Amino acid sequence: MSKLTTQLKQQLTNNLKRPIMQDAKNHWYTGNELNEERETWLQYFTNQGIGYNDIVLIALNNSVTYSLVTETLWEVGAIVHPINPAVTDIQLSEFEEQYNYSAMILNSDIEEPDTLNSTFEKRPKLTTLHEPEVELYIRKDHEIHPAKEPFDNQFAVIMHTSGTTGKPKRVGLTHEQLFTNANNIIKSQDLTDFDRTMIIMPLFHVNAMVISNLATRLSDGQLIFRTKFSAHLFWKEIFDKQLTWVSLTPAIIEILLQRDEQPKPNKLRFLRTASAPLLPTTLEEFRYRFDIPLIESYGMTEAASQITQNPLYAPKQNSVGIPYGTSVKILDSSLTEMDTNKVGEIALKGESVITHYLDAQPEAFSNGYLLTGDLGRIDDDGYLFIVGRRKEMIIRGGENINPLEVEDCLKTLPFIQEMAVVGTPDKIYGETVTAVIVTKNNQPDHRYQLALLKNLANNQLMPAERPTKYIFGQSLPKNPTGKVQRNLLAKEIEEKQYIKEA
Repeated sequence: MSKLTTQLKQQLTNNLKRPIMQDAKNHWYTGNELNEERETWLQYFTNQGIGYNDIVLIALNNSVTYSLVTETLWEVGAIVHPINPAVTDIQLSEFEEQYNYSAMILNSDIEEPDTLNSTFEKRPKLTTLHEPEVELYIRKDHEIHPAKEPFDNQFAVIMHTSGTTGKPKRVGLTHEQLFTNANNIIKSQDLTDFDRTMIIMPLFHVNAMVISNLATRLSDGQLIFRTKFSAHLFWKEIFDKQLTWVSLTPAIIEILLQRDEQPKPNKLRFLRTASAPLLPTTLEEFRYRFDIPLIESYGMTEAASQITQNPLYAPKQNSVGIPYGTSVKILDSSLTEMDTNKVGEIALKGESVITHYLDAQPEAFSNGYLLTGDLGRIDDDGYLFIVGRRKEMIIRGGENINPLEVEDCLKTLPFIQEMAVVGTPDKIYGETVTAVIVTKNNQPDHRYQLALLKNLANNQLMPAERPTKYIFGQSLPKNPTGKVQRNLLAKEIEEKQYIKEA
């Protein structure tokens, strides 16, 4: 087996009588109980002929089952494609056309995917835990693939990350890359078997999958699974569950600051934040009010999550820290490495960093380095400071949103002459999805058009992708070649040059 699957299995063996995972109903499971569940899933996948290089879709809420199902699929040699459980039927069909899944594992409360009935056969629900059962769909014409122990360089997961143009980029991460970065995280956070964390960020994101789930499991720590973040329960659970650290987003930090609760004395060593920039004023306010170390970090899917993190005992204000196991350079426009304190594009290389996308993107690499599209500088002490984004993707509450996907959905409405979707500042979520529409008939009343836009978005887009702000304008700023200048458009919106907001 790969080093990753070997050590995940070993964690259960090391803790046969010790509770190491807790579900959303506060039920603790020992390593022995989890190992029995693991064997149940292994037998199921083997019986169904799910094995080497099969691609299996997982669309589940955070749960103990999620962690175990992923582990057992890796053990039989399958590749996991985790997606948002809020996926629409149309999006599910599009994914299926691209990947030809051997199986799908979905939440039990999901609406029956009508468009896939002719392709998949629904099987009896399966789980022996105290958690809700999950729906299982096996491809009717699936070619049986025997289980085969995975090797380190085999793909473990396929994830999507948004780029500046076209469809989202497909990222394949190997067992070795996940294992390597999980151990980088263990080192950077001094994780041991005394640590206990709560997963509140979605497991279909690389952050929760690697930083919270895998790093904790490989360090023999304890995991508490929650389906989502609860503001009014957060500090209570920190105290009641004796948590030592939690991975958060800036959006969650902002929400906690808007509430009156104060934490009781607790065992927290630190809280960490990633997935979006954290405003310096927010960081200062949090530290002053709660007197809890809040550690900033920087990561991306292409690097199997964490790239840099502030050292626990030597953080720098406004910095995202130092690299752990990753080579980070700052390049100028000619892709030449720049001196310290000079601003340029952040480039990465390391054992956890991809060397290619699943779809050819040669322009994203130079001399073995991944070009991130982010702008930053490295100071004399080796700390990285992010100063901006070259990418046009929108990051809302830690979710990467491709504006072109949103535009492709909404521009099908016949009254739209042209439109652009951009991210505009939002205190809670970092950015909000804003759609600017130029209509064919310049009428003053847009209520009916707005209703059509919202209805289409609700039916075909996932919640995070749906615009929260619609603006009807006269024109869009463009460059000489006719390309919409998104950065300029976002600036004009922020400066309220667009006043016809709906």
